[in-house]
Amino acid sequence: MAVLSEIHEYILDLIENKLSPGAKLPGARSIAEHFSCSLPRVQTVLDLLEQSGVVESRPRSGTYVSADCKERLLLRNVVCSKFSNALTDEQRRWFRKSFPELHLTGAFHRGGVEILSSFTALTRRHHYQDLSEIFQECFPDGKKRFFTESLSPFYIEGKLFAIPVMFSPQILWYNPELFSQAGVSMPENDWGKDDFLAALRQLHKRFSGRRIINFSPHFQQWSRFVHGAGALFFDPALPEPVQVDSPKTLEVCLKYLELLRELDLAVDYDPDPIKSFAEGKLALFSGFRQSAYYFREHGIDFTPGAVLMPDLGSGEKQLGAALIGFRNNFYGREKIKELLQFWLSDSIQETLGISNYGVPFLRSAARKTLDPSKAPDCFLLDRIPALNAHCQIPSEELGEILMRSSFLINSSTPEQLPHILKELATTMRFIVKLRSQSI
Repeated sequence: MAVLSEIHEYILDLIENKLSPGAKLPGARSIAEHFSCSLPRVQTVLDLLEQSGVVESRPRSGTYVSADCKERLLLRNVVCSKFSNALTDEQRRWFRKSFPELHLTGAFHRGGVEILSSFTALTRRHHYQDLSEIFQECFPDGKKRFFTESLSPFYIEGKLFAIPVMFSPQILWYNPELFSQAGVSMPENDWGKDDFLAALRQLHKRFSGRRIINFSPHFQQWSRFVHGAGALFFDPALPEPVQVDSPKTLEVCLKYLELLRELDLAVDYDPDPIKSFAEGKLALFSGFRQSAYYFREHGIDFTPGAVLMPDLGSGEKQLGAALIGFRNNFYGREKIKELLQFWLSDSIQETLGISNYGVPFLRSAARKTLDPSKAPDCFLLDRIPALNAHCQIPSEELGEILMRSSFLINSSTPEQLPHILKELATTMRFIVKLRSQSI
């Protein structure tokens, strides 16, 4: 007879792969027959999913997938997004055998365990358990085995709230053919800010804005340029942490707006730059090492060049990472240890290395994927201590406000920008003040 976890997994798989929000689930009797189990056993699982908001029961009609099911938090979900695509079928079977009570998902957005981006992890950090002691217990030789230098951005207030499964510096991918057509010298790893800006302007003489570089008004994308130039939106080390309207941030944002308009990017940007770069239509793509994984998904038919993103003024390299975090109310300490040992195992780390999804956190796996004869791999290991995640946004509310403000900022005029940043800073300061008040 099926155990509850098997029925739970079956229904979540249906919701993830076959049923759209609002669709009707198979009847409880049908599911019971499928598993040759009792009807009450199936109903127990459906009741639990209804309590979590994933499904809803309609009297005399049946059970339906909730409209917002993918946003619901289920402790049994291990959320990986596209990251899970890099795993082999054998590793997926290994996961299910090792953790039958958990559901590995690329569709749900929240879970008891989440593998997420640096920005998301930083804005949600108060929701995750401190892993500093657990990591030491699991890997007493961690400094030798792993790139523990990449942990520093995720130690905040003495707590390690997330651990990289893989990481990458910001990389500038380029199309050699389009550079040749525009008569622009190929990018180099010793490029500075002036070289980078000069290349953009030279490319603009030949190509329209959308064919120069991937620009998006989404905060996570354009904020890399702002942070790279040495400006911050929030700095918890300062007496006044909100820095949205600081002179430095205003200066950098004004220069950024000027560049957007000079290159026509404010009105002429590509909504799907990964696809366009893979098709050879885009000269430059600013991203991370895992971008190569997505280029291959689109069937890229040329060999792109790659260099480390030039220093735009901060003196540090931007860090992108896929981080594992465990919700505060997730299962016990031993389960966390087992999951950490799974994701940081030689097998998983080497698979990530082979896929070029990023630089594995495990040093031995990284050595197998990095090619010292190719740029930017030959420069990468020397730069790891200088990697920084920059975006110290202390809550989801503030992160959401910044994301929602991005389109307004990117569409503003230089005259409007100071007023917009001032209003944004006032709003953020008020929220910070509210959060600091004890009830």
